[in-house]
Amino acid sequence: MSKTLDVLEAAAHGTPAGFVDGCKSRGGCPNYLDREVLTCFLAHRAYAHYYLLREQGPEVPITRAMLRQAKRRS
Repeated sequence: MSKTLDVLEAAAHGTPAGFVDGCKSRGGCPNYLDREVLTCFLAHRAYAHYYLLREQGPEVPITRAMLRQAKRRS
């Protein structure tokens, strides 16, 4: 198997930890086009910008509802 596929299988997708583990592609993440959970790239970005999301830890999948709530409270 290729190294890219190994990284994609090992990463916890939809989490900031998934981005750190190597899922850095915006369209290559399995959560691309998912209506509920963010891609690893967007989860990492939201985790960096909103304190409420950082409180939960980098292994927690970030949903679009969680992001909306964090935006309202900041």
